[in-house]
Amino acid sequence: MDAIRRHTATNRTSWNQIAPSRPTPPPRFYLDGGSTLDDFEPGLLPDLAGRRMLHLACANGADSISWAFRGASVTGVDISDVAVAAANTLAQATGADARFLAADIYDLPAHLTDFDVVYSSWGVVCWLPDLDRWAEIVAARLRPGGTFLLCEHHPIWEVLAVRSDTLEVTVDYFGRNLPTTQTYDQSKRPTGSTATTEFDAFLWPVSDVVMSLVNAGLQLTHFTEAAQPDMYPGLTRSTFVPATYTIRTTKPV
Repeated sequence: MDAIRRHTATNRTSWNQIAPSRPTPPPRFYLDGGSTLDDFEPGLLPDLAGRRMLHLACANGADSISWAFRGASVTGVDISDVAVAAANTLAQATGADARFLAADIYDLPAHLTDFDVVYSSWGVVCWLPDLDRWAEIVAARLRPGGTFLLCEHHPIWEVLAVRSDTLEVTVDYFGRNLPTTQTYDQSKRPTGSTATTEFDAFLWPVSDVVMSLVNAGLQLTHFTEAAQPDMYPGLTRSTFVPATYTIRTTKPV
């Protein structure tokens, strides 16, 4: 755990530094029916009315609030206390059934358990130094019959950089728990960061993500990979390259 704490401490400091520069839609956006979720995401979960959702790595709470307006009672957790403070302010301003707390995913409060849904999305796996431990935590926080949904950037996108309409391999796809610096492409670093912002990021193959969840006792019910051309600007044949993937699992009853 000491190594995990070192990595997460480094990332907490940097996330707190950049959190104020990561904008959130105003309350009126949600009150007028707006949502920051991708169009396909709600269709991957059942009716959320009255369901308890744990959103791990919730950032500034934008997606959490969007789920709350779809009926979920949401608890969001993020490593950045600055982002969490902004999320709580947003929840109060919108009246959403959502509350937020600052905590390390690897050291969650004991009372966060028995959730109907655990959810994470778009830039989570790359911050995990221990994938198997993460999967065990996800499984432990779900009630029997509960669902875990992960919508994520594809690690191939992390590996490849566009150079004059060709693709260049820039980091090891099988890097796993060895930190990798992402200085090759600033557009792939968190919004608000600079080339000198320190982050400990990790490259996990998709197969490792799937098997970590399966080995934690969860049943795979949905897995897709997809292209997203705007994630490869300047590449003519970008529809042939994976950009995102989605995993849904269920905890056996």
